[in-house]
Amino acid sequence: MPATIVDSHSIPAVAKAGEFLRQLLEHAETVKRTSSIEPPLIESHFDDLRGRMNSVYDEEPMDDSSEAKTARFAIIETAVRDTFKYLVSRASIDSPEFVKVWNLFDILSILSDSELCDPALLLWLVEELLDSQTVAGCRKVFDFLESRRERITAKHFKQKQLVILRTCNELLRRLSRALDPAFSGRVLIFMFQSFPLGDKSSVNLRGEFHIENVTTFDQIPAKTDGDEDKMDVDTDVGTTGDGSRRGRSNDVDTKKKALDPDALYPIFWGLQEFFNQPKLLFEASHFASFKSGLEATMATFLSMKFEQPPRVKERPDRPVEEPKHALKRKREESNDALSSGFNPKYLTSRDLFKLEISDLTFRRNILIQALIIMEFLLALSPKAKEKLATVKVPNKSVTYSEKTLSEEDIKWVVETKESIKSYLKLGPEGPHFCRLVETVLSRDKNWVRWKVENCPPIELPQLSPDVFVEARTNAGKLATTKRLRPTPMGSLNLDFLEDDDEERALKKLKDCHRYKVPSLDSYKKGIADDDFEIGMPTNNDSKTAAIEGKASKAWRALRIASKSKLVLFDKIEDDDKIDVIFEELPAEKDEDDQEITNGETAFPEDRRPIVVVDAGKHSRAATGLAKQLYAHHPKTFTKVAVHVTRKPAEGEVNGKDFHFVDTQAFNMMRDGDQFLEFSEEGDDTHGTSRKVVDAIVDNDRVAVMEMTFEAAQQVKDNGYDARFIFIQAPAPEVWEGQLKENGLSEEQVQQAIKAATEAAEHAKSSPGFYEAVVDAEYQALETTIFGAEIGADSMEAGAPVVTDEGDGKKEEGDGDVAMDDAVPSS
Repeated sequence: MPATIVDSHSIPAVAKAGEFLRQLLEHAETVKRTSSIEPPLIESHFDDLRGRMNSVYDEEPMDDSSEAKTARFAIIETAVRDTFKYLVSRASIDSPEFVKVWNLFDILSILSDSELCDPALLLWLVEELLDSQTVAGCRKVFDFLESRRERITAKHFKQKQLVILRTCNELLRRLSRALDPAFSGRVLIFMFQSFPLGDKSSVNLRGEFHIENVTTFDQIPAKTDGDEDKMDVDTDVGTTGDGSRRGRSNDVDTKKKALDPDALYPIFWGLQEFFNQPKLLFEASHFASFKSGLEATMATFLSMKFEQPPRVKERPDRPVEEPKHALKRKREESNDALSSGFNPKYLTSRDLFKLEISDLTFRRNILIQALIIMEFLLALSPKAKEKLATVKVPNKSVTYSEKTLSEEDIKWVVETKESIKSYLKLGPEGPHFCRLVETVLSRDKNWVRWKVENCPPIELPQLSPDVFVEARTNAGKLATTKRLRPTPMGSLNLDFLEDDDEERALKKLKDCHRYKVPSLDSYKKGIADDDFEIGMPTNNDSKTAAIEGKASKAWRALRIASKSKLVLFDKIEDDDKIDVIFEELPAEKDEDDQEITNGETAFPEDRRPIVVVDAGKHSRAATGLAKQLYAHHPKTFTKVAVHVTRKPAEGEVNGKDFHFVDTQAFNMMRDGDQFLEFSEEGDDTHGTSRKVVDAIVDNDRVAVMEMTFEAAQQVKDNGYDARFIFIQAPAPEVWEGQLKENGLSEEQVQQAIKAATEAAEHAKSSPGFYEAVVDAEYQALETTIFGAEIGADSMEAGAPVVTDEGDGKKEEGDGDVAMDDAVPSS
């Protein structure tokens, strides 16, 4: 390397700093003999950096005043920049000589950590290097940043964070999300890993929308007298350059009516303006136009078949690299036009529209946008506003307190949202795709809530010294190597086999006490004797032996009791007193506190979990029949208690009726895919835990899940192996009176009857889904589960029956539960 890499700028200290850098780079070449980014240089590779820097500034020791430090940083920065320009100008990023630049960056990282140069100097040079490179070169520069991320962010992060943020954002602006998705993802991950989770620097606190991203589409020519086959729409449909609305046709009734592509074209692309600027929906005219446009789009989508894009089938052997060449040629031709567009844009040509909407992926993409708008509108409901009342100082820029949605609009939004979700479940892997979208949107609602609360800190508070010392001590005890037992736990003592009398040894080997599990009562007297010896010991040795003997007997007794008396474990308040497990189990009782004496326990031949399905959310037939099933077979069937986020109502028992959890715990379970099904509609948030069902099965019981039609569909879509039994609602003329007695309006009653009828028709037309479709009669349910024999026995024994006739009152018989008395599962 030449002796004069840098210009002295007529400042002796700059020349000395340049010589100092030259020496460090030459030494780096002897330490690191590869031409790659790895391995990094570390401080131990260089001797006495601080002392050698003193000679550069002729200071001994260095002056730590603010002015002196600023002057030193300016001197070293000048020398570093000159060295950097020299190295970059003489080697391309692909050449082996470029390793000198990586070495220079490592040296600057060491100097900044030692506070010998400005902490952000390294990042300033990286920023300049990225500006001078192509996208391919930027990948190599970013390889260096990723490999040194932990080291760069470990010290002086506050002085570096703005440069990191600016560098990454500028790089994202250069990259195309469509052409470089992997590289863009790497940049985003780098930012997420570098900045704290609760950092506000990259959060859109003001709730601004990207209104510059305007979607333009072809204009529809005015209709003439001879154009009989064209749709009657207004002219100049589309958007202007400033994003304002131009004429839109409202003459055609598009509600729930499938349109041909030419008629749908202006309506469909006109929705992008609402997706781009949701606050336009605050005006009644725009909201009405949005509703009609989305309904027309949904109706058209529903009329289309689910087919793969034709180009995949027609050209399976198309080279993978061909599109890249075409894109490269386009980029060269468009130059400024493409380089200034940093967001992927839809192709809105009328000639392509029919092909676009025939692609399932495209339709799903549009409907995800619609779901986001639905969530935005639901945040304007009165119920959502009430939840924000608990926030002391809300972020008004994202709460939109001036707008509240009407009940009629809320009803339309909820129905449309459910319709979109049902559509997303169709097609290849539809249920999995819809579940993924729901999870992402649910997380986004939590993110929005955090912004509404002005991004409160989410870091856990520091632990006190006492808590830390206690935790470390307990962890040390658990990790301490313990003395090995002379006889490993669980092994049998075979010393008796050493007896010279083989016949006597064989007799001892065949002793039943050696291989049979002892009874629980056999340990009761032994524990009592040990307690007596501990209270009144003969000597210290006997007391020690009694303590060890009691611990061993208690442990063995608990293991035996766990098989049949696990319910009593909750009553154990002291580990040294386990007398409660020796008590007899209380007789199980039904809802009327009457003892159940149904004879021996009977299990169905098929012991898979059972899902009893109601015809609708207002139907209680399945719940009522399930309660009778628990009453008649208490040792066979167990209800699966669902997890809910609400507070317990009067009389509800946690773990029996429901599992009551907070919203954060529920979200963690949902994100961990622990639910077989879940529903999150306002305050009605519940889910059925897979672990709860498995625990019932492991306890040798048959799990029974009471669900609605929609929830059972989720369980089936998740591929869970269970027996699905559909319970039909009572006859409409009988059920109508019951629903009105429950306080439902005439409209709600008719909607419930219609939904139940449609669900029953779907169940009967889906033989592969349900094992059986039965009336609301207990006898029919029991016969389906056990078979004809036990069903006949139940009839002879006078088993109670709940029919779909009459006024829903109790019939005579033990354990009969009327449908009006049943409690919904969620």
